[in-house]
Amino acid sequence: MQIVQRPSESRSRALLTACDLPTADLKSRHFDHFWGWGSVEDPQGVIGLELYDSVALLRSLAVAAEVRGTGVGKALVAAAEDYAQTEGVQALYLLTTTAAEFFARLGYGLADRDSAPESIKATREFSGLCPSSATFMMKQLRQS
Repeated sequence: MQIVQRPSESRSRALLTACDLPTADLKSRHFDHFWGWGSVEDPQGVIGLELYDSVALLRSLAVAAEVRGTGVGKALVAAAEDYAQTEGVQALYLLTTTAAEFFARLGYGLADRDSAPESIKATREFSGLCPSSATFMMKQLRQS
């Protein structure tokens, strides 16, 4: 299996829904910055980015139950981070209700929601889709 860019939109949505992640704000154009693990037609894991100049929102990390714990999530995060760096992103932000420990192991730290960049605050995920109790995290990306 491999990491592929722009996995099937319908299959990605189904996986996100199965993992109780929001999809209401996702438009087809968002999938230009999505990656899948497995095949393009049937991804077993997905992750997406919303790019905003030097910052990005890492969103929608979902891994099918049968492949959790095998490194799929870590590989998808690494692929998203690598891509973000090539696009000039200096910091990644995310919201999570269930995976704070996972992201902390990958170098993400707790962040104050009030200090979020305006572009991140303006996302539907930040402003309403994720509950205010969600953990807000950030990671500075190394600059080449």
